[in-house]
Amino acid sequence: MDKSTTLKALGIAIAVIQILDIILHAATDQLEVIRVVANMILLLWLAVAASGRVGAIFLSIAIGSIGLYLLLNLVFLAREGLTNAGQGGGLRVTLFALVFLTVTLSTALTFIYNKRSPA
Repeated sequence: MDKSTTLKALGIAIAVIQILDIILHAATDQLEVIRVVANMILLLWLAVAASGRVGAIFLSIAIGSIGLYLLLNLVFLAREGLTNAGQGGGLRVTLFALVFLTVTLSTALTFIYNKRSPA
């Protein structure tokens, strides 16, 4: 798979995770504004990156977007706790999995994009 295809696949995977996260929370009546804002930040970053208008500032925008996404999720955890009382007090396993996948895939996308050869 070439770099362009890999970048597209990573971008789609990240977007799908963000959209699924929002849908899951809406469907279970647990929509948290701070988490939706975090999802929207990454979706906006992906849209800007896909537009091709970022050029030399891609790395700064990527780091800022991923960092803000992670920060907002950490703020959510600090406010709401590591467990979900609405789900029987269990650990927020889904949140941890989605955030881990998102940050890992976003970091990979950023690394590959930054290492690609000029077109």
